[in-house]
Amino acid sequence: MVQAALLSLLFFFENGPYTVDGNENLIPNPYGWNKFVNLLYVDQPVGTGFSYANSDYVHDEAHVGVEMYTFLVRFLEKYPQYAKLDFYVVGESYGGHYVPTVADYIQKGNAINPQTHINLKGIGIGNGWVDPLVQYGSYGPFSYENNLIDRNTYSAMNATYKQCVQLINTGDYDDAEQVCGGIMEDVLEYAGNLNVYNIDLQCVPPPLCYDFTNITNYLNDPAVQKKLGVYSQGIQWQTCNYEVNSAFGIDVIESFRYEIPSLLNAGIRVVIYNGDLDLICNWVGGKMWAEGMNWSGKQHFVAAPMKGWNVNGVPAGQSKTYGGFTFVRVYQAGHMVPHDQPANVLQILSHVVTGKPF
Repeated sequence: MVQAALLSLLFFFENGPYTVDGNENLIPNPYGWNKFVNLLYVDQPVGTGFSYANSDYVHDEAHVGVEMYTFLVRFLEKYPQYAKLDFYVVGESYGGHYVPTVADYIQKGNAINPQTHINLKGIGIGNGWVDPLVQYGSYGPFSYENNLIDRNTYSAMNATYKQCVQLINTGDYDDAEQVCGGIMEDVLEYAGNLNVYNIDLQCVPPPLCYDFTNITNYLNDPAVQKKLGVYSQGIQWQTCNYEVNSAFGIDVIESFRYEIPSLLNAGIRVVIYNGDLDLICNWVGGKMWAEGMNWSGKQHFVAAPMKGWNVNGVPAGQSKTYGGFTFVRVYQAGHMVPHDQPANVLQILSHVVTGKPF
């Protein structure tokens, strides 16, 4: 689930200022998030995209947090014109681990080193892998409700999930990764060539189910790499770096919902959004962990109803909010919501930045 060059993909495939056509030309993205915010993309953990290290790769969120916090402090020291601006951390997919970690490190760093204060105002997580213990359990009900499996498969998945829970709760993460991963295998065995990132589509081409050829060719063009200043490093850009992926084998099982309550209690806005066609980080599991999270406003958040959310008078999804915490279900969007519903996600971003309720 660790997407090795995810930020580069976000830049060109989802929310950056440009996309890439078949002739390796940059095409302006009319829905780029740069329309009203400054964007800072970081290929991390080290080893993803064009980032590299002379030593071992990192393998957990503690290392991610330290490295990202150090980078941000030094970046703002070098470019002080950005230091006093409001700051937001937004991520997708495995960003459900990265975003809470980085935001938590910023909050703690601000308390310890007020002279290097980062003006953190909010975070956003799209289709995030936040709490595996809960989210593995959502595969069964989501798949059954969407007619991806039959009742017998659903029962088998529930049995596997019980084993998954036991292994996670006892800290046997190595075996948990194998057993819990088998829950998704049950779905694919029944549903066939399903795109787990968008259940309305087939997985073409496998294994990532999307064609990133244009982006890959562009980023591996020697002329482009020279302009980016990375050609001399001899790095071949790839959509996924499986060496980095394997280093996070234990990290993938751990939950990162526990960092979020302190952010909320400190007045930092949190927006969680999920496309409702995504299976792998589906909205059912997202809502489950969001409502199960212990924080000062839990009772009121759980009691808040899901209300219709419209964009330009057209139903775009549902949302619920309490005390700076918002959960959004986005209609007709898969794992990569900014790609599937770009105009609607721009409005989500505006809520993250302004704090205005849905």
